Amino acid sequence: MTKLRLILAFFFLLSYSSYANEVIALDAAYPPYMYESKGKIQGLYARLLDEIFQKMEVNVTLEPKPWARVIRLAKKGKWGVGGIYKNAERMKIFDYSSPIYQEELLLFVKKPSTFEFKSLKDLKGKVLALMRGWSYGTEFDKEKNKKTFRVIETSNGEQSFTLLLKERVDGVVMDSVSAKMILEKKKWAARVKEKNTPVARNAAYIAFHKSMKKTNVIKRFNTALIQIKKEGSYNKIISNFVKE
Repeated sequence: MTKLRLILAFFFLLSYSSYANEVIALDAAYPPYMYESKGKIQGLYARLLDEIFQKMEVNVTLEPKPWARVIRLAKKGKWGVGGIYKNAERMKIFDYSSPIYQEELLLFVKKPSTFEFKSLKDLKGKVLALMRGWSYGTEFDKEKNKKTFRVIETSNGEQSFTLLLKERVDGVVMDSVSAKMILEKKKWAARVKEKNTPVARNAAYIAFHKSMKKTNVIKRFNTALIQIKKEGSYNKIISNFVKE
């Protein structure tokens, strides 16, 4: 009887290892963190999640999708979401991992703008280009909802900077690494300047809708995240995408 139980336990573990699969959706247009290239998800967050789930010995499917769709369906429990920020509304409906990375959001303006920016109050009356479906942190979102400034939403960073250069917006709010990559690629860097005061510093996480009951997965994820940091692979992955 004991031998039979051992055999059944072995096949149960083998079956779980073979078929257990987590599905996590990421933004298809947010380089270098997460983006689609040749039909596959690429970027820092995709690489980190691959490494962490491999350490967990759990299969993961990473789906590149438009961010607004990622969030809309994550709120219905269709999949987990990677690279998500926290805000007051989301914390009520999602279970979050430990932070996987911290982004610094800056304000970019067209040269030779004299627009001064020291705090969110300085955005009053301005028109800003923001990514559709994105939260920019609790404080920024609060000012957005109060209509302190007007917003034009775009599908990707290139669209946002195109609006800026055409003077249809006063500024673009975007992660500094992603923005600089776009400006260099499009050869727009000489026409745009960044403000030194960060708009926000936002940690990125993975999260699952509470109805999915993934707290155990998140605990294992957090443990594996600590392990890859100790082993050095975390910093090595980051250095491949974010240059100092």
